[in-house]
Amino acid sequence: MDLKISLKESIILKPCQQSNTKTIQLSGLDRISPAIFYTIFFYNAPLTDDKPLKGEDQVERIKDGLERVLVSWFPAAGRFRINKDTGKLEIDCNDEGVTFISALTDSKLEALGKLHEYKPCYEKLVPQLPVVEDISENPLVVVQITRFGCGGFACGFGGSHALFDGVGSFNFLSSWAHLSSGKSESELVVPNHSRDALLDALFSPDTIAVATSIYEQDHIAAIQDLYGIPMQVMASDDRCWETALATFGQLDPQGGLELLTMSMKKEVVEKLKALVIERGKLSKCSTFDVLCAHVWRARVKALSLPPNTNICLQFPVNSRNRLQPPLGENYTGNAFVLASVSCLVKNLLEEYLHDTIRRIQAAKVAITDEYVKLYVRALESTDKFFPSMRELTIVTDWLKFPFQALDFGWGKVSNAALLSTPVPETAYLMPNLEDPGGFLVRIGIGAQEVGNFINIFNNNSY
Repeated sequence: MDLKISLKESIILKPCQQSNTKTIQLSGLDRISPAIFYTIFFYNAPLTDDKPLKGEDQVERIKDGLERVLVSWFPAAGRFRINKDTGKLEIDCNDEGVTFISALTDSKLEALGKLHEYKPCYEKLVPQLPVVEDISENPLVVVQITRFGCGGFACGFGGSHALFDGVGSFNFLSSWAHLSSGKSESELVVPNHSRDALLDALFSPDTIAVATSIYEQDHIAAIQDLYGIPMQVMASDDRCWETALATFGQLDPQGGLELLTMSMKKEVVEKLKALVIERGKLSKCSTFDVLCAHVWRARVKALSLPPNTNICLQFPVNSRNRLQPPLGENYTGNAFVLASVSCLVKNLLEEYLHDTIRRIQAAKVAITDEYVKLYVRALESTDKFFPSMRELTIVTDWLKFPFQALDFGWGKVSNAALLSTPVPETAYLMPNLEDPGGFLVRIGIGAQEVGNFINIFNNNSY
């Protein structure tokens, strides 16, 4: 479908009052990927007996909410820069503002079909930043509100992954929605933007010195497990990414990948959970555990990798309450560290599903305070690398994110879709908002493997 969009307004919104202008040093977790992460949230036309606000009034209300939320979320209104002394990326909290676009289309939401499925026309529902020579010229947050002919809305949101992780991003969106819907600011939790607790881990007396090379980090499973698979890219410090950072707001081509969104019913997941607990004598099994194992096995099988190939599964684990002292749920920076499982292709495909889940559960348990500190320190080494994404599978958990809290006064989110992501091969586990209790898996798969992956994923017989 070709969406015809009319832009009504394109402006830079700044905090409604001067905020805390300072420089935020970023941790290695932040600097892994500063790319803009784009998500679209869809809202049906409000079903109410009350006289609804006009479209223009609704847009003005959320603009006001955004200007207000930027006071406490001041890093979102800042800009990137490279520290000349350290060569590391940091945020200059200078209140320069965020991009805000208001747009119209005569199209109706129902004409888009299944809203959670990626479509190229969705790229018209988010602002795309221009390529610049200096990374400090582009904002870290972009927003586009598009009103559809049926009375529904799309909120296209992009935020740099170096600014906040998934939890931080949803906390920002929830706070913005809270203020836009007319609720009291006093009910909001004050966000914590300081990376000091993580940066202090670099100099903690109970951790080893920072190694000069990433390849010396053999005490960290998430790095050690990558030794056995090929590397695609190597670099030294953040200066080497400066040219790439100039395009961090672009929606890059998927490089031959198709962005699939697979669904699975709640009843199927519950049946698999009960099965693996009984057969594997597991004490518990979460929805993430079973979906993660199922996706890994399906992807590896679809790629037809040789049986003796070393493969690796990695998935982010929230360390906010694993680090001691805890960072707290109001921490906005990146606090996810990678848990890791490694084996041969034949081991994965020949073992029972409950054995794969046991590996995943053990990897989660391994994320301790010491592991987090060592991991953060390892990312400060000089070498940077990007592994082959055929042998490496990454699964990200969005199952518990509070989509229901993103009510800007139009009602709850009816659906959500991801656009291009920093690593498009990554699998994202999400709730199916159109099928309460159901689940979605968004993943990038090579065009030649799409049919194979769909057939394997939909085969739930274990």
